[in-house]
Amino acid sequence: MPSPAPQDAIVPPGYAAGAPVPWWAKLGVKLVLGTLPVPARAWRALGLRRHSFGALDPVRLVHPLQWRAARAAALLGRPARSVLEVGPGAMVLRAPVAAALGLGPIWYLDVEDDAPRDLAPYRAAAEAARGAGLVPPDLAGCATHGDVLRACGARLLVGGTGRLAEIPAGSIDLTFSEVALEHVRRDAFAPLLAALRRVAAPGGVGLHGIDFHDHLGGGLRHLAFPPAFWEGAAVARAGLYCNRLGLSEMLDAFRAAGFAAAVTERGLWPAAPLPPGGAHPALRRRAEDDRVCHATVETRPG
Repeated sequence: MPSPAPQDAIVPPGYAAGAPVPWWAKLGVKLVLGTLPVPARAWRALGLRRHSFGALDPVRLVHPLQWRAARAAALLGRPARSVLEVGPGAMVLRAPVAAALGLGPIWYLDVEDDAPRDLAPYRAAAEAARGAGLVPPDLAGCATHGDVLRACGARLLVGGTGRLAEIPAGSIDLTFSEVALEHVRRDAFAPLLAALRRVAAPGGVGLHGIDFHDHLGGGLRHLAFPPAFWEGAAVARAGLYCNRLGLSEMLDAFRAAGFAAAVTERGLWPAAPLPPGGAHPALRRRAEDDRVCHATVETRPG
């Protein structure tokens, strides 16, 4: 695979530490809130369990998609057209930018519908694209966010891996995700990758940014829990779930699904921030994974 050599960087102290509150207190609050009968969208409206932080930052609106389109074109030897984003959250609002870059059809897959209903974010994305010298679709006649997606040639698939059956086999030039794959449940990870392999075009490109740190405190405290608790309903309801797969395990899973996979960037801790007593033995962690905070993985059909 013609990928650059991995670029390693040491993450700064306190990386992704979150609010300056004791870790166990944050965990307890999250678990309690998870028992309340409040829809996920309502929590996010209150600023809790919120995805896609900084979604309207102009830098996040245009540059990441420009970079991905350029990288895919370099690997494909031609411009990418069809694109699939896994787990976009509110970043569905970038559909006008993707269309302005010549991408299409545009597919989004998510477990829940977090697309903004207000049209202002989509119009802001279109303006950001225009400010970058691109020509976005005309959204003047759009009355709903569904109208916007149709104007952009985009479709949001809400649900599990099975929704990918609606995408023709071998049709996706570029698949990407931003800190989404770590949230796929362990038992759903291999089926998802198999489905991504089915839709990947010959020579298609996958670009995935993956976090491996504890999402409450930035270290690896979450590795202490037994699978019976962590894979259970309480953690899922609290919005805390990540699959606790290490980088080497994810690479193995990509290869088992029929992808060639390579790491292009890694953020490393100076020393592994394991919990007292280390990771739970049932996880069978590889020592090489315990210093990896985040990584970027490129894939091609093998």
